[in-house]
Amino acid sequence: MASVHKLPGSPWRAIIESAMYANSVKNTNLNELYEFSIKQPEVIVTTEPMYKPEMYGLPSDAKVLVSNDGRIVGRTAKARRLVREMGKDKDMYLTILREAIYNFNKKPSFVLEGIVGLHPDFMMKAYLISPQTDAKNMLDWAFNFTPWMKPWTDTYAKSRVLDEPDIMVLADQDWSHPDYPDGLIIVDEMQNCIAILGLRYFGERKKGTLTLAWTIGVRHNMVACHGGIKTIGNSTPIAVFGLSGSGKSSITNSHDHEGTLRSDEVVTVIHDDAFLIDLDNNFTVAIEPSLFDKTDAIKYDDPLIKYFYSAQNVAITKRPDGQVKIVCEDVRNNNGRCIKSRDMFNYADSCERPGKVIWLQKDPSMPPITKIKNNWLAVAMGASLSTMRAKGVENVDPKELEKLVIEPFANPFRVFPLLWDCQQFYKLFQTGTECYIMNTYAFGLAGGLIDIPKNLSLSIVTELKRGTIEWRDWKAFPGLQVPKNGKELFGQDYDKKYKPSRDEKYLAYLRNRMQDRINFLSNKREGGDMDSAIIDPIVAARAVIDHILSPL
Repeated sequence: MASVHKLPGSPWRAIIESAMYANSVKNTNLNELYEFSIKQPEVIVTTEPMYKPEMYGLPSDAKVLVSNDGRIVGRTAKARRLVREMGKDKDMYLTILREAIYNFNKKPSFVLEGIVGLHPDFMMKAYLISPQTDAKNMLDWAFNFTPWMKPWTDTYAKSRVLDEPDIMVLADQDWSHPDYPDGLIIVDEMQNCIAILGLRYFGERKKGTLTLAWTIGVRHNMVACHGGIKTIGNSTPIAVFGLSGSGKSSITNSHDHEGTLRSDEVVTVIHDDAFLIDLDNNFTVAIEPSLFDKTDAIKYDDPLIKYFYSAQNVAITKRPDGQVKIVCEDVRNNNGRCIKSRDMFNYADSCERPGKVIWLQKDPSMPPITKIKNNWLAVAMGASLSTMRAKGVENVDPKELEKLVIEPFANPFRVFPLLWDCQQFYKLFQTGTECYIMNTYAFGLAGGLIDIPKNLSLSIVTELKRGTIEWRDWKAFPGLQVPKNGKELFGQDYDKKYKPSRDEKYLAYLRNRMQDRINFLSNKREGGDMDSAIIDPIVAARAVIDHILSPL
């Protein structure tokens, strides 16, 4: 067994677990959830065949079901409250949770058992407790993770025992409170439980579950990773970390890198969203068997739809022949989503630890690729992982383009101290894993950005895998290196477009972006969540630019 039975260790856990045993709550399975889902008023039953429904014990003619939300079609980060940060408000939130559960138990509800984690080294039993009127979200949760059924239960029975209580997720989409118009999420990460109140979006259930899984992993000397990881041929795995829109899924899931890979360089994807690196045992494990991906690039009648289990927040049309079809490309709203199988490419559930880590940044001060030679600097650049607020390069206020959003290690779902993540990544780099920064956005000053195309980013990953890039020190940014032979590898105009210059305006721009990172990390230090050893390499690099600019 992967977890052990434990008595509730906190009032939060006691309240949530007790809710499972009320007369109004019954155990369910995927067949029952599918039947409830197709009768759920807001659910749309398409004529698109569900991918391999038999593996879940569903009818062979099961269809892809679509659920469309209203005003909110994405995650609501401001709804989250961490138990460890509540302080004097703890009793108030306990009162709110008790009242929420009391009302929750007044209506018919289900509890669904599942498994989080795909490898015997890390498998946790999990429970989702939701009203029967939320059957579609429960079904999606089972597709995204794994339901409590064979063959997964056989693997779970042989898995490593972790001294942890089971994961418990309670979700009530109908809850409301005048003081919390955007909903409320209460997280007790030490007791592996979460209450998601007043939020319909499926992603809250998915990421809430992952939040607890990542936290458990870190407690057992693993690295929590919100990113993608794959192998190319027989090389060591490559892991990429980036915020939404940075190219994380595109880079991870591309099987040919825009035609730059040879036939012997076969790509095997582990996952494009969530994994754990076990530092004690030197390998990486996937947490989910499926992909929860955006559908903005899915065309009408796209062949990829055959791999769908489910979809959310996408448009629907009915053809003259009666077929009810999915219309994606974010026509209805931004952030349309699907849950689909990894069968669309070669995949595996585990691999060795990554040999290369790439921080995907959308920071115009950085060239398309740099190599980090200092381990603490590698940690610092990951802890200050940055993206631009604006999505496009053209028709945008230049002042807006200068703003960076920083999300450490591209993981907005962290509930443990940031310093823990820093320490775990430092251990990883100490083992010999190399670290790079890849800017997938545009390069240059805000007034004259040069776009970095997707095919360039993919060709860079190809050459990183092959080890063909020669490096030279970047004199303006000690600890970083830039390609010495970029022109030979990436085209005659590479140096002209993407080579860092000594122009004073550019250096001032780079210095300001470095200062943004320093300010962010320094603020974390003042809160006791950062160490000077992590910040010092960026400060030292900024001092070099200060010296260069001082006579100007």
